[in-house]
Amino acid sequence: MFVKRLSAWLGFAAFCCAGAALAADAPGNLIKRPTPEAVITAKISQAIPQYKITSVRPSPIEGLYLVTVGGSDLLVTADGSRFIQGDIFNVTAAGYTKWEDPALVAERKKMLATVNPKDAIIFKPAATKAVVYVFTDVDCGYCRKLNSEMADYNKLGIEIRYLAFPRAGIPSPSADRLVTAWCSKDKQGTLTKIKEGYDVPAATCTNPVEAEFNLGVSLGVNATPALWMPDGNIRLGYLPPKQLAKELGIL
Repeated sequence: MFVKRLSAWLGFAAFCCAGAALAADAPGNLIKRPTPEAVITAKISQAIPQYKITSVRPSPIEGLYLVTVGGSDLLVTADGSRFIQGDIFNVTAAGYTKWEDPALVAERKKMLATVNPKDAIIFKPAATKAVVYVFTDVDCGYCRKLNSEMADYNKLGIEIRYLAFPRAGIPSPSADRLVTAWCSKDKQGTLTKIKEGYDVPAATCTNPVEAEFNLGVSLGVNATPALWMPDGNIRLGYLPPKQLAKELGIL
């Protein structure tokens, strides 16, 4: 008798639980859970309020989301509690290659098209085969090395268009020296002299130095030289003339 009563009670309890579950699953009673994108946006915005999040989307690594914030990419867990900052690499039978975010590259290419060449200091070859914008500083060793090899870049048909990026920020002595170059009548010569360590009389004028620095920051530039390639990719660091020509497909 006890077993029958227990069985009946368990059956009734199961029925009630099933009914409760059905009620909870009914459309009118559903609790809408926030998406991973919404969770990540809220947490990252709270943790890094000074930078704007421009996109959140699944990354090529399962379980992680790619978050573009302040012009840089973060790999973030679905709950927004952890992130990794760094490059993603594709592993193939031939070795490995850096993975480039197609959406970010496409956006950078659009931005590249809006840059006014008149705001750049240009070193133009006799016949231009490719144009590369270079974020440069005057106190950067590899910026000086790149500039010292300008004739070699130009001989290969590479047109270098300098954009100002004082790594010390604005205001700073580096920014002031860049302003002097941009405000000079002989911009190319003055920039070269400053990079070679010569003292050049300070000059001021309406100039794009601060705007170009802010542009670089928005693109994720954090080192110089930074090469803004025609396809939208940004290469941080110095590339020898022949290597750059090969990457541009002109050698």
